[in-house]
Amino acid sequence: MATLEKIRNKSVLLFVIIIVALLAFILGDFLTSGRTYFGSGMTVAEAGDVKVEYNDYQLALNNAGEQARDRQVDNGDLAQQVINQMLTEQLMLKEYEDLGIVVTNREITEALTGENIHPSAMQTIYMLGQYLGIPGNDPKAIYAAVQNPPAELPAEYAAQFRQAWAGLEAQVEQALLYEKFSRLVLGLYTANDLDAQSLYNDIANVRHITYAAAPLSTISDEEAQVTDQDRRAAWDELKGQFKLDEPVRTVDYIVVNIQPSDADRAAGAAAVEEALLGLNATEGLEAISTNPRFVSNRTEAPLSQFRDNGIKNFLDTAVVGQAVRVKVIGDTYTLAKLNGVSQDIDSINISMLGRQDGGSLDSLLAKAKEGVAFKDLADGETIQYRDSVWTSLVGPNVPAGVKAALTEHAVGEIFAVTDSTQGQRFETIYRINKRNAPVKVYDVAEITFVVDPSAETLAQLTNDIHTFVSNHSSAQAFADAAAEAGYTLLNTVVTASSPRFAQLGDSRPVVKWLMNAKPGQVMPVYEDSRQTYFVAAALKSVYDEEYLPWNCDIPGVADQIEARAIANKKAAMLIERFAGKAQDVAGYAQVMGVEKQTGDAMFNAPMLARIGMNESTLQGMVAAAETGKLVGPVQGNNSVVVFTVDGIDSTGREFTTEEYTAQFNRLHNLGNERWLQNNIFSLLVGANKIENKSLDFIKGVGED
Repeated sequence: MATLEKIRNKSVLLFVIIIVALLAFILGDFLTSGRTYFGSGMTVAEAGDVKVEYNDYQLALNNAGEQARDRQVDNGDLAQQVINQMLTEQLMLKEYEDLGIVVTNREITEALTGENIHPSAMQTIYMLGQYLGIPGNDPKAIYAAVQNPPAELPAEYAAQFRQAWAGLEAQVEQALLYEKFSRLVLGLYTANDLDAQSLYNDIANVRHITYAAAPLSTISDEEAQVTDQDRRAAWDELKGQFKLDEPVRTVDYIVVNIQPSDADRAAGAAAVEEALLGLNATEGLEAISTNPRFVSNRTEAPLSQFRDNGIKNFLDTAVVGQAVRVKVIGDTYTLAKLNGVSQDIDSINISMLGRQDGGSLDSLLAKAKEGVAFKDLADGETIQYRDSVWTSLVGPNVPAGVKAALTEHAVGEIFAVTDSTQGQRFETIYRINKRNAPVKVYDVAEITFVVDPSAETLAQLTNDIHTFVSNHSSAQAFADAAAEAGYTLLNTVVTASSPRFAQLGDSRPVVKWLMNAKPGQVMPVYEDSRQTYFVAAALKSVYDEEYLPWNCDIPGVADQIEARAIANKKAAMLIERFAGKAQDVAGYAQVMGVEKQTGDAMFNAPMLARIGMNESTLQGMVAAAETGKLVGPVQGNNSVVVFTVDGIDSTGREFTTEEYTAQFNRLHNLGNERWLQNNIFSLLVGANKIENKSLDFIKGVGED
């Protein structure tokens, strides 16, 4: 019966283990079957040939929600994380199949019961061993016990243990598949002999150059008037940066935070002052007992246990019955009232011997008094001990009988105390090792008051934004009138994969409305479920081609294209101004009005002489130039340059494949697990476009 007793005593933790293992089992079945667990369902997202079906998605989302329950994760963020994870899992399965990667039963058995247990299984195997009474370092015995459980183990527990092990097998199988895939991919994404030789050639020689560089800033932006043709040419140079993985929409919007007005704040401050007068004039918390906006939390503790410096400073000089305002942060007031001061023992060191079944400890008490150590009387199961524990007798968590006994008995004395918790009797043997002198204990009420928007304020905010939207029903009118109406016009972009709108919490319904709207439409006012903001939005443009166009209305893109077009125009003007005006670098320097300079160039160095960083085009020209031949004027990132290569020196370093393969990999961050983890999703998706349909399964703004 010992095994059964352990299981009963640890039933809550056992339940957690079994649930986790069952989920792993379900996920493993889903991953290895190549079909949905609950049937065909409806597609939530797809990339190429793989799909995420609704029923699988909903199950995974519910599980993720349970795990994130205490972390206040936004629902939209969580949904997108789940979709990305499920797409990754499906794409991984396809890769395993396409590459012929498999894991054999023998490999799984070895990973679970061999000499080197797989890290992903260690904790679960150890915990299963605990419940079955088998050391965690004997996985074969644990597996045997799971398959042939003790006779006294109830049938339902035996079945759950088997399911837990099946889930563990599925989990380890996926881990082993990924490890094989990882080794294969990292072996592919590494330098070959040609890469290593090329890198050596790039850095083995140092080219000494003489040059003159005329800054593009020589010409003002006003002089460099660019045309749409110039912008299209600049876009063509930068085109790769504007590739779209999914359609993008641009939006103008306004946000109204639901917060107190000046009048609300003045009224709140007055309410706090009135409460303080009442608290100082009456006993206890009677002055605020009928006002639910004042929330109090009563604490009895010595000064050392208070973490808030404002309250500690108050207690240093406070008298009983005094109430003060401790701090104000934003619209939140914190008050404190000292209800009383007493003396109590804050630090006592004790040893304890107890039993979980409520049985008598008389025989053990006698042995303990005879000098037998507590640890020698404990059996680690029914009878357990703790030695030399510091605790406090302050506060409501110490049972009255225990507190009285620990206060009255002498240091060094051994005695037993009988008490009960929730109707269950228990007995504990104590030895007092050390007891510090009593300290002051403060009975303090910490009171919080939050200034909320009044009904009048909320009504005004609501009326104003609804009126604005109803009076400006086109995107252009919406944008033109926002400032005059007192609103700040903001802009952003959304896609079907946007987990939220403009980083606002609880805003996925806004994304859905915008993805279904037509350009020029204005969205009805949306208020989040926590009543913290209103948002109104107008859809401007839709971009669903392979690339963002050169004339799109996304500010960052337009600014980048404009800057490149202006730089190109300035460079063309300077090249036309200087071309053919001199025969050598010194002559060009004079024409340009700059100093002739010298410097060194290595093909892959980030800095080219003192011309600038990341001058890849110029570096290529320097590497290809004949010694002594004048090159230029040519365009750099920030200047127009003429140069000659005066000579080439070797670094004298010998070539070895191993050294330059390692350097190449380091330079390009290849061949390591972190690189693979950071790039796995984009590698798996490849040229496929992601089609995210998750918005079809939520309610948008204005939908019932």
